[in-house]
Amino acid sequence: MTGIVLVTHDGLGESLRRQAEVILGRMVAMTTVSISYEADPDSALGELLSALAMSADQGGTVVLTDLPGATPHNLACRAAEHRAMPVVSGLNLPMLLKVISHSAKPARELAELASLGGRQGIVSS
Repeated sequence: MTGIVLVTHDGLGESLRRQAEVILGRMVAMTTVSISYEADPDSALGELLSALAMSADQGGTVVLTDLPGATPHNLACRAAEHRAMPVVSGLNLPMLLKVISHSAKPARELAELASLGGRQGIVSS
């Protein structure tokens, strides 16, 4: 299994996790880290490094963030670089469901599937 870590603005990761669990009808093993707007970046980075260390699994870890270029994404990139973990930004529910469904794959492959799942979940009618 590959570890899954959501690094998002306050409350978003937890909400997406809950919705994924409702849809799948089961608890899902993942770590969520919320970054508050008032958070001290250095403290948040320390918390994130600890969360990444605890969530590392035999297949590695993939990090999903909500908004490219925002504080959660920037901190995730800094933290993941210490451990060579892939970071995928633009988190949405289809992306998360794809990652959960294929979590037996290695981290790099799972990152590619995350991007694919996120794009496939965007439909314009």
